[in-house]
Formats: sequence, C-alpha cells, structure tokens
Amino acid sequence: MATIYSIKATQQRDELTINNEGSVDLSGSYSSTAVLSVAGRQYLIGYNKETGDTDTYQLSDSAPFLSPADNQLTFGKGWDIIEPFYMANKPHVLCYQSKNGHMYFFPISDGLASEHPLHFYHTRYPYTTDLTEVKPLVSQGQVFVLGYNHTNGYVNIWTVSATSSSVAPQPPLAVNIAWAHQWAKGWTRFAFFTWGNENFFLKTNDWKPNVNIDHIWDDLSQGTNEVGSHLKLKDDQILNIVHPFYVGPGDPYFLTYLASSGESTFNRVHGDCMGWTTCATENCDKDAKAIIPYRIGEVNFAIYA
Repeated sequence: MATIYSIKATQQRDELTINNEGSVDLSGSYSSTAVLSVAGRQYLIGYNKETGDTDTYQLSDSAPFLSPADNQLTFGKGWDIIEPFYMANKPHVLCYQSKNGHMYFFPISDGLASEHPLHFYHTRYPYTTDLTEVKPLVSQGQVFVLGYNHTNGYVNIWTVSATSSSVAPQPPLAVNIAWAHQWAKGWTRFAFFTWGNENFFLKTNDWKPNVNIDHIWDDLSQGTNEVGSHLKLKDDQILNIVHPFYVGPGDPYFLTYLASSGESTFNRVHGDCMGWTTCATENCDKDAKAIIPYRIGEVNFAIYA
C-alpha cells in the first residue's frame, strides 16, 4: 500500500494546501518508479530489478487514483535506474545499469509495449560505468542525458538524436558525447527543473556539505555553471528524497522528505536561484522509499510508496 497526497495552490502565493487523499494499492515492491505519458494518459511505472517485472497503473485525479493497466513492457532484470523521455513525439524509457555502464533506450508504443532498444555504453573515458545520477532532459528541443559519478565526480552530457533511418529492428537513434568534465565528488539528491526553456538543478553534497543550484547551458558542449552555492536547506545532510514539481505555469517547486519522521517540506524556488520559500510543511507517511509526483488539471499529487 501507499498513500497519496494532493498539493493545491491557494490565494496566497507562498501557501500550499496538502491533503491526505487516502491509501492506494501498489501490487509490488519496486526498485524504480516513474511517470510516463502515453497516448494522452499518464501512467505510473513500477519496476523490480530482481525479477525484471514492470507494473503499470493509469493515474487519475479522483479515487481510486491508480488503476492497474496491462502492459507489454519487457526491460529485463538488473537495471538500477529507469527514466522516461520523449523523442519525436514518441515516449521512450532509458534503462541504466551502473556496474557495466549499459544504457538501453526503449521506444514505447501507444499500447504500452516496449520496442527494440538502442544499446549504448562506453568503457573508456568518458565512462558510462558507475554513474549514480542518470537523467534525460531537453534543451532547445535537443534530448540529452546527464550522468554523474558520486565517487569520483565525473560528469558527462550525451546527446540523443534521431537519425534519418535505421536497420531493423534498431530504432533510429544515435548517442554522442557533448561534454565531459569533473565536479567535486559527493553530489546527490538532484532535483531538475526548468524556467522557460532553461534547465536548472538543485543538488546536495554529502562529502563537503553544500547545497547548490546549477544551470545547464543551451550550448551543451559548455556543460553547466553554478548559480547559487551554500544555500540553506533544512536537514540537507540527512534528507532521503528531494523531488521537483510544478504548481501550474510559473515558478518551479521542490519537496523534501525525511523518512524517519515523515516530515515533508514544499518549497517555491526564487527567480534568482539564490533560495526558496517553504510554502507548506506536512507530516506524511514515514519510511517511504519513493515519492512519485504527478499533475492532472490544476491539482498536483504525490504518491508516498
């Protein structure tokens, strides 16, 4: 079982209302979760790396909120990260395995079936192995993947592009390195968000305590630049989850979660990226392993699972 909370805007800019909407039934224990839009519907994907099984649930804005949906998603066992993205109006899922650095890019059909993937990995610099953060994003219409290694600080950006054709059953995709760099080690709990067409992310360092907001350049070969540093985030060194969300058009938000107490804060990022305002604090379920935000209409929801 999991608990779903609604997140609603109020007449006050810096106030949000958080309501417990009740329990929802998740049929499995998942190592990765994501929200994927397919054919105009939103689905929660739950993946178990030990069994390779993938469950899907259609999301809604009223009870029961989650409805099991049949799928033909066959990703296989052992993936550490699964992340959705969209290429040429078609949903895809990126599956990543840290030990061997393999990335599989699966196109997804309107019938929730996985198609033959593009396989990519790099065993020499810039490495795809041992990444702890792997996130597909979009800059000026260009899909790219940011990957970071918590242990040594290596960080890379790869572009994902459509090709004119491919030899069946390969999808018409190509992956190329755009930027390779080394940050400090120890960055974790990334929360990616956008302002207009610009990409930003909040990250926390648990080696030399710090909280930053960084910007990703439109020219991906230039990588990233620091915007705000040594920002004050409550419990930054002991938080379990930091996750972005949006409350309609406008400023981005992020939530933080401390599993031992269930305390969750809901924060609006300031336009100068030098801080945020906490718009709500709520004692939610304890010991959640994942938080899955989604938005339908004018209401946001967060599933604590």
